[in-house]
Amino acid sequence: MNFHHMAIFVSDMTEAVRLWRDVLGFKVVVDNVIPDGPAPGPKVFMYPELLDDIFKVKGARSKMVLLASDEGALIELQQCEMPNIQKTPPENLRYGHTGFHELGLVVKDIDGWFTKVREAGYQTQTEYVWPCASIGRSFLFYDTEGNMIQLWEHTNAPTWET
Repeated sequence: MNFHHMAIFVSDMTEAVRLWRDVLGFKVVVDNVIPDGPAPGPKVFMYPELLDDIFKVKGARSKMVLLASDEGALIELQQCEMPNIQKTPPENLRYGHTGFHELGLVVKDIDGWFTKVREAGYQTQTEYVWPCASIGRSFLFYDTEGNMIQLWEHTNAPTWET
């Protein structure tokens, strides 16, 4: 099974696009409001009945931006208009709560990425890049919604034996 995409619901689309496009280097491939068509079709991402069923509200509507990395990773940003988006308290996005809390991306030049992320104004979880056994180096940072993003650089081929 291969990874397809991660959907991130945001309260500030402009800021989210700035992070993913301007800082992390993803390219915007779709910038749309959904529903974007009256019925299923080859250029329709979501039609009204489907979006209502997925969002569980009549009249669902959302701003959607899909971004792609050069390697093919997809990030789907959604800023709901109906239902009205509510920002999750950052403390509920940490390790003490259930759910997805960390999106990990593989990069090269981890030290350069650490500097770039901090210079762009994002808070890192530690003041340094840290090693993980002999397989890699990493750091975590928070987007403006409070979500954790981990950047990882392999140092050796992973061996999972202890």
